[in-house]
Amino acid sequence: MSEVRVNNIVDYGGKGAPTFDNGAVISGVSSLGNQAKIGSNVTITSGGINVSGVTTAATLSGNLTGDVKAGFLTATSAVIGSGVTINSGGLNITGVMTATTFEGSGASMTGVAMTIAPLAYNPDVGDSSVGLQPGIGVTFDHRILAGSGNITLSIATNAGAAGTFVEAFGVGSSVTIAGRKLVFTPTSNLTALETYHVGIPAGAVTNTSGDVSLEATNWTFQARDYNYQYWSWGSNYYGPLGHNNRTDYSSPVQVPGTNWSKIHKTFPNEISTVSAGKDDGTLWTLGYNGYGQLGQNNVVNYSSPVQVPGTTWSDAVLTRSIAWIATKTDGTLWAWGRGYYGQTGLNNNISYSSPVQIGSSTDWATGRFKIAGDSPSAARAIKTDGTLWAWGYNNNGTLGQNQAASMQISSPVQIPGTTWRSIGGSNVCFGIKTDGTLWGWGGTWSGSLGLNVGGPGYASARSSPTQIPGTNWANIAGGTNCTVATKTDGTLWAWGVNAKGNLGLNDTIARSSPTQIPGTNWDTENFFIGETYGGAIKTDGTLWSWGYNSSGQLGQNTSSTNVSYSSPVQIPGTTWSYTSSVSSSAAAALKAI
Repeated sequence: MSEVRVNNIVDYGGKGAPTFDNGAVISGVSSLGNQAKIGSNVTITSGGINVSGVTTAATLSGNLTGDVKAGFLTATSAVIGSGVTINSGGLNITGVMTATTFEGSGASMTGVAMTIAPLAYNPDVGDSSVGLQPGIGVTFDHRILAGSGNITLSIATNAGAAGTFVEAFGVGSSVTIAGRKLVFTPTSNLTALETYHVGIPAGAVTNTSGDVSLEATNWTFQARDYNYQYWSWGSNYYGPLGHNNRTDYSSPVQVPGTNWSKIHKTFPNEISTVSAGKDDGTLWTLGYNGYGQLGQNNVVNYSSPVQVPGTTWSDAVLTRSIAWIATKTDGTLWAWGRGYYGQTGLNNNISYSSPVQIGSSTDWATGRFKIAGDSPSAARAIKTDGTLWAWGYNNNGTLGQNQAASMQISSPVQIPGTTWRSIGGSNVCFGIKTDGTLWGWGGTWSGSLGLNVGGPGYASARSSPTQIPGTNWANIAGGTNCTVATKTDGTLWAWGVNAKGNLGLNDTIARSSPTQIPGTNWDTENFFIGETYGGAIKTDGTLWSWGYNSSGQLGQNTSSTNVSYSSPVQIPGTTWSYTSSVSSSAAAALKAI
């Protein structure tokens, strides 16, 4: 079929099984029908060929140029032969292109997994909010294929290594691989408060070429029973302790109910607004409500928990300027409360007293440390692809846009990078990547950025992420110009302002670099630091606090409240989980029944 030109045919289906080769030129054809064959030396011109509805084999070979249009190549066994050239404008596919084999070296290909690495863990590294029968999995940075070998689940040793064997999961049998995700589920319930180790051996999964194996991957998490009691203590001026009064308490007092599942991260400020979740996916708020931040469609304060509409809430965080940012299990992102500086991310400066969805995206990551409320009026969130987004007021570069000047951005904008795993912060911002590196940006007041710089001012502010030494960071939380973070080995670190012993380092000396708080068995997910005090849980379920005790917020049942403890002191009990500040001088935690 020499020098044949086929132009603007609406449907070639039903006209036999055409073969085009020997210099044929094809453009503007809507459908070639079944069994179409495009042979050697064929030119597909600009405007190209839409191969739609081809249900059997189509063969493409020879020298092709021009466009094969997006999403239309649907043959069951398409073959792209040798010597094929697809020029600029190329092979556009909107979706996932799947094939059983790729031939050739692939040396000039981009976006193909020549190496693969874990992007996100489920449960997260050190996670302690896991049900007793979780689906365990890893999301990788590229599509993966099943290799061979057994993934192992074991009891973790104190050092985080594999200890007593629990169960093996054979790749190709009890392990599910779909796209970039690998998932398996234990056959028996896990043990509450036990820390588990997962090991994926090299060769268990491979890249799409089948010739590069994943390096061995290991991580730990702690199983917890979701049936928790809610306890709170400290200052109760606006009723944030949930006891239907405004009485201060210097020891933990139980809030009614027994099916609490988490306490959400609250920025430690004087305006006491609290949020907590239950195991049925409901979200509850209490305390001060001057800007509608309790989500009740009013501005009434509440001293007992009240439900926010909805039953599929995942996690929430309060910004310092009184706006809640929350995720649902469907991957949507929501906001309400004060919006003066665009911190609700809704492309305006309006305050809302009920939840409003941010954009239409459904790929926001759910889980603790996936969203963060920053000072003075900013927020951040991670998407499932590992990208990090920020919005609100850019004080000293807190939005990470390489601009230190004050400005407002009222809709999410991306911060550079694609492998973010965990975020936190206060007057400054921090993020942890999947390789365990820690990054910070914003002001450096009294060393709060952890970069061994900073004094009484913000002269050394960073407006782009800057790495802080270390490679095994797990999670991070911020107070007012002070920060605490955990490493995957169970150590706890602090830096920044320390006037009241709020770093837990047995002194009142400020630190501009991470300094270890004594101990190696800290829960890597359950800790906080407030304005002048902090708290953390150990893997044995004990709860510890330190810093200023102005209103009994250290939970020490002492009548001498206006004192400080510069080293961690234990709060009675051994089954604590999920702890957080609820104001500048109050705290809360969950206790397993």
